[in-house]
Amino acid sequence: MSPFASLAVCMLSMAAGLQASSLRPNQYSVIILCLSLAWLWFDGPNAPGFGLSLGSGWVVLNQAVDRLAPLD
Repeated sequence: MSPFASLAVCMLSMAAGLQASSLRPNQYSVIILCLSLAWLWFDGPNAPGFGLSLGSGWVVLNQAVDRLAPLD
């Protein structure tokens, strides 16, 4: 990755972080899941994309089950 591309990724990450600070924490996993699935769709199979989609998908599944059948 060129230095300019690395700087662009850094700046985009900072901008995304500023926007994400206005979201509720339970929305993070859905956003990460959608972005990682899009990454896998466009870039093909890769370990980081698969790991992000697997982990965030698991969190989304757990949140859905907790909402449907709370343990309280």
